[in-house]
Amino acid sequence: MLPKGYHVYVLFDSWYASAKLIKFCRRQRWHVISAVKRNRRINQKRIDQHNQALRHKPYQRVTLEAADAAHKTRTYLVRTVNGAMEDGVGEVRALISKRHKGDKRPRYFICTDLSLSAVEILKIYQKRWPVEVDNFYLKQALGLGDFRLQSFEATQKWFAVVIMALNYLQYRHAQAYLQGQTSASLADSIRQHRLGHFQTLLRTVIAEALRTGQVDAAVDNILVATEWAIV
Repeated sequence: MLPKGYHVYVLFDSWYASAKLIKFCRRQRWHVISAVKRNRRINQKRIDQHNQALRHKPYQRVTLEAADAAHKTRTYLVRTVNGAMEDGVGEVRALISKRHKGDKRPRYFICTDLSLSAVEILKIYQKRWPVEVDNFYLKQALGLGDFRLQSFEATQKWFAVVIMALNYLQYRHAQAYLQGQTSASLADSIRQHRLGHFQTLLRTVIAEALRTGQVDAAVDNILVATEWAIV
């Protein structure tokens, strides 16, 4: 449903980078940018063997804004290999990325769009970070996994509720950003939302206690009402 002229890039980590899935994406005319494991073969040679073969070649320095920190940059040492990937995937541009020259555990990436530079490839791959953040909040903070042992229809509805909650938090986050709160995060939005509910509850308890003059009874009545509201 995207308008014509848009280029679609599908981003994987190495766990999902199977030849079958990459070829499926290419049949849809989508490009793939993916991390890969060191044993994947380019031009019939393992990518870590390409790393060894290029050990005397100069690096390209690539400086990127850190995806998990504002206004910070990180520089990587990158080497590029073009060639045919195994299992009929076709031509790819492979990147060997190190944090420093002595890095014994480089990261490996492939891209099916040969027109992209190493900088462009890594910048696009960085867009996986906000996706992972959203997945974290969906699973850990908003209860996406709580649909287990439910019917398919109930699972669909629960997914819709959780996604709506995430959209609400993102809306609150956008509002805070427009108001100049550049450090605000989804965690801040959750905290502010819960704080608002707590303040409402506290004001209600105080008002009931002042009206009746009985603090314990007011607390009990409010807690009972709140429990029924939750149920």
